[in-house]
Amino acid sequence: MAGVALGNPANITIDAHGYLHLRIVRQNEKWTASELFTTENLGFGTYQWIIQGNVYAMDPTTVLGLFSYGPAHHIGTDAEDEIDIEFSQWNKTCHGCNADFTVYPATGNRKPKGVSAWEDNFRVSGGTLTTARMEWFADHIVFTLMNGAQPIGTVADVIKTEKYTSDATNIPQSAAPVGINLWCFKQTPAEDQSVVIRKFEFRAH
Repeated sequence: MAGVALGNPANITIDAHGYLHLRIVRQNEKWTASELFTTENLGFGTYQWIIQGNVYAMDPTTVLGLFSYGPAHHIGTDAEDEIDIEFSQWNKTCHGCNADFTVYPATGNRKPKGVSAWEDNFRVSGGTLTTARMEWFADHIVFTLMNGAQPIGTVADVIKTEKYTSDATNIPQSAAPVGINLWCFKQTPAEDQSVVIRKFEFRAH
């Protein structure tokens, strides 16, 4: 997985409410992180996560990724077939940002040095319950962050929304697994980190 800490399945648990817990943990002087993927490939549609916790003010080294990632199932190579919603200060390297929306190109269209086709890094503030949504179409992607737990298909209490429009070279076209990870960018955090995903939903278009 990405970052300076290896993934450990023990850092991923499901509680009595059915909520998914991801952790970055230090044990015996060794840091480990969290990552999981769907076994199924999902295509064009609406992807939505309900996140519990203040993801806007995590340790600066911590990254929460909510994403579609083809290379996990050998669809495209790294820096292709990826759509991200991420919460991170990127170890204070992004000029004050604490979140981003990012799109990598479709299979066979990798950019020089593996850069993204499009990205928006920004700073926002929200509460301790956030709805993160991406709506993926063949020619555009709509990203939305909202306060609270909002039903899929509705829009309310919007924190941030962006629409990226392009062609089939810059927007992934192949169904891909969905990933969630909590990882360490360049350095490990000052203390253990945790995030709770209350719910993930997918609705095909």
